[in-house]
Amino acid sequence: MRFHPLTVADVRWETDDTVSVSFLVPDGLKDEFGFTQGQHLTLRREFDGKEVRRSYSICTSVYED
Repeated sequence: MRFHPLTVADVRWETDDTVSVSFLVPDGLKDEFGFTQGQHLTLRREFDGKEVRRSYSICTSVYED
């Protein structure tokens, strides 16, 4: 599994416990970030010196840019 640093473009609360996050994907990585419906992605972040990973569902159309 490879990780790439991305910039968060938008965060939108859908419900009290559901959030949609949009990322800016550099042109050079757009092909690598292609997906098929039903896939998920794993985000990682360090908190208090420990790496935390979470998996999230992709909730956009494969036809959106």
